[in-house]
Amino acid sequence: MSGARDRTRTRAGFTLIEVLAVLFLTALVVGVALDFFIDLSNQSAWASESTRDLRRATSLVDRIARDLERTLLVRKGEEEDPLSHPWIFLAEPRRSENGADHLKFMMRSEPVRTQQGPASDLATVAYSLEPKPDGTGYVLLRWSSPELPDRLDREFPRPDDPASLVLADGVTHFALRFLAEGGEWTDRWDSSQLVDSSELPLAVEIEVALLPVSTRQQDGVPEVPVLYSRRVLLPVRPLDLEKLLDPTRIAGGGDGEEESEEDCGPSGLTVAQCIDWTAAGGVGGMPELQDLLASAPTTCWEPYRPLYGTHPAVRDFCK
Repeated sequence: MSGARDRTRTRAGFTLIEVLAVLFLTALVVGVALDFFIDLSNQSAWASESTRDLRRATSLVDRIARDLERTLLVRKGEEEDPLSHPWIFLAEPRRSENGADHLKFMMRSEPVRTQQGPASDLATVAYSLEPKPDGTGYVLLRWSSPELPDRLDREFPRPDDPASLVLADGVTHFALRFLAEGGEWTDRWDSSQLVDSSELPLAVEIEVALLPVSTRQQDGVPEVPVLYSRRVLLPVRPLDLEKLLDPTRIAGGGDGEEESEEDCGPSGLTVAQCIDWTAAGGVGGMPELQDLLASAPTTCWEPYRPLYGTHPAVRDFCK
């Protein structure tokens, strides 16, 4: 009886090797699970920071695009002194090599009461890229005033102007390029100095790159700024007040001369003729042309061919 109990007691226990094996396997499983959890946490944090960077850049580009879409320019009169004409669209490259980083223009805004009393729905806006004192990138400043200058003012506001606000910090790249009527892109624009003065670009390409929120490394490689780019149409073409206020220049009269329709070149194609919304699933397929189509359907198509010639909403004969 005693021997049977001893054998039973021996079979019910675990050897030291078995215990060590179980501890080793448990430690291995816990280690793998912990490493997976840490890696998952790092990936989640990296994705969250990347999303934050994307939101920062998208918000910045959206703000600039909204201002540009409301750009307004009035043409100079034939007998008007150029220096007394305050309307301007001015862009200069000062710090960027691939585009303008200083921009000044007039736009429509929410009505603001000026010092003279009446509410004004016009504003003068300026963007400027300025270096940070510590040398870590640039700051993008936005200056605005609800009053138009008394005469032509081609100077940009000082960085320490009280009306200059920091729109973005940690900017590594900011550049603007402009699409001219002939279809070519340029890195500067001056509506007061062009041969055909008082003109606006057809579209503006915005490029922005910001320093990452975190200085962490992904797979041993430091994060580098991501370049964000967007093209924005300027739907409102320059206004000719003399023409608008003188009906004889529109319907023909006085001298008996009639205003001829816009010359659209050999093709004679217009925006309305070349855009087929049904081919792109409705206006959502090309939202940037909605305002242009609504306000100026007879605008010549040729200048927009380089921008949208390959878009599925463009009819074949316009590509």
